[in-house]
Amino acid sequence: MKILSKYSSLVFILFISCMILLQACKKEENTDNTGTDKLEFVSLAVEKDTITIQDLTRITATVNGKNLNYSWSCDNELGIIEGSGAEILFTICHAGKFKITCKVADGSNNEISKDAYVTSIE
Repeated sequence: MKILSKYSSLVFILFISCMILLQACKKEENTDNTGTDKLEFVSLAVEKDTITIQDLTRITATVNGKNLNYSWSCDNELGIIEGSGAEILFTICHAGKFKITCKVADGSNNEISKDAYVTSIE
């Protein structure tokens, strides 16, 4: 009877040890959607928001997400956008305040946009 009792205690201790070990190795799942998969427009930065006519300024979009596609536009058809992707150069041949829009789509066709303004002076 003592031998059976001895093995029962050993089996019980082994069982508890395995349960503790399994619990410690359990992988936690991220359910708060704060990873880089979520499309998020962090910033749209203009290097120089006031330029002289035909001067260039750099505009940089910082966006979180996967498989990003950038589309840039100006509210004046004379605005010139050079480059593509997250960073472009902008210039225009006359004075005024101009809105530059950056639209970004991810691989799931979610879309987000942000505007920046550049003033051109003579």
